[in-house]
Amino acid sequence: MDLATYWRVTLRVVLPLAGLIVLSSIDRVNVSFAAIHMNADIGLDPKTYGFGVGLFFWTYLLMQLPSAAVLRRVGARVWIAGSVIGWGATAGAMAFIQAPIHFYALRLVLGVFESGFAPGVVWYVSQWLPQAYRARAIGLTLLAIPTSVVVGGPLCGALLAVDWGTTASWRWMFGVEGLATVVAGVAALFWFADRPTAARWLPAETAAAIEAEIASEQESAGAPAELPLSVALKDRLLWLSGAVWFALITGANAIIFWMPIALKSLGQTDPLMIGVLSAAPWLAIGVGMFLNARHSDRSGERFDHLGYPMLLASIALVAAAIAIPSGPLALGLLMIGGLGLGGAQSVFWTVPTRFFGGRNPSAIAVINLMGNVSSAISPIVIGWVVAHTGSVTTPVYGLAVLLLIGALLVPVIRRQALARGA
Repeated sequence: MDLATYWRVTLRVVLPLAGLIVLSSIDRVNVSFAAIHMNADIGLDPKTYGFGVGLFFWTYLLMQLPSAAVLRRVGARVWIAGSVIGWGATAGAMAFIQAPIHFYALRLVLGVFESGFAPGVVWYVSQWLPQAYRARAIGLTLLAIPTSVVVGGPLCGALLAVDWGTTASWRWMFGVEGLATVVAGVAALFWFADRPTAARWLPAETAAAIEAEIASEQESAGAPAELPLSVALKDRLLWLSGAVWFALITGANAIIFWMPIALKSLGQTDPLMIGVLSAAPWLAIGVGMFLNARHSDRSGERFDHLGYPMLLASIALVAAAIAIPSGPLALGLLMIGGLGLGGAQSVFWTVPTRFFGGRNPSAIAVINLMGNVSSAISPIVIGWVVAHTGSVTTPVYGLAVLLLIGALLVPVIRRQALARGA
């Protein structure tokens, strides 16, 4: 693939996917901003809020493999549109909740619709771009998550700051953002193609060459086109990759769901300012994603570009926890941690897609499922710790240790991958 084709695919496929991920992230995490007022309105305390946040990830995890099966059956175009429309409608319905049980139910439904989107996007991108361009492409889709906070944080804060009359501002926030997602889902049905050779905007020769190059890469790396779940679960590399992704996802969840509450505990009460300050670490995550993915693609090296950023994030988070009473210094250290966290996330998926095969969405879904076990338990654990200790810093130390363990696993993955020639 030449550079011109890369940019053409990026503009037509990768960037629109990134836009949908922005909406996905906003619709998933705007609850952290709504919580400032919503919790009191519907009777949630830190433990029950954490429980409700975590419920999303139970259905998100349970439906990962079924969603991958649906993707293969109906094709990427219909699958993308259906997922987006479904989660947009569910997110918008949050505007009407009146009690904790409504919150719990909609979080479960939201998890169903979003369950396969992230691993499906990784698989879908791997069908359009070969290894030499994959870190930048996947990094760009992951960049949508910090972008959603950089954009969504102030957006949520601004919507919460508006006087909507007798209706609570957090209800309007859910309604407006959910409707925007539904509209985007309808547009996606007419925008995406199932594969390069089905894209009308791509010359037939170019599309065939893309598919041939990707197939050749998979064959040379010994990556199977099919990977039954029973075989995947016996592979040590699958478990090691899942453990590293677990650590990275835990870091992201901690920042997503507890940053606004942490800022409030430091004395910040203005909703718009909380939204702006919450975006700062995610701006750093985005910078880390861009710079590390770009350098990794140019050098062709993956493992050091994964392990060292995780180590940086671990050290910076410990320092931030120590410095949190100082406020601005802690925020600066969190941004350094964000650089490392984002850098590691942007390169991670280039490793498992190399030795498991980008042609098989089930393999990607298995790794994503194992990593996202964190998403089901970390909000609940953090909520329990915060409720019983009264401190938002205690969980940060545990997170730092987890990231350190993940960094130490990367050399093990390197040795295993090189031993099989991947």
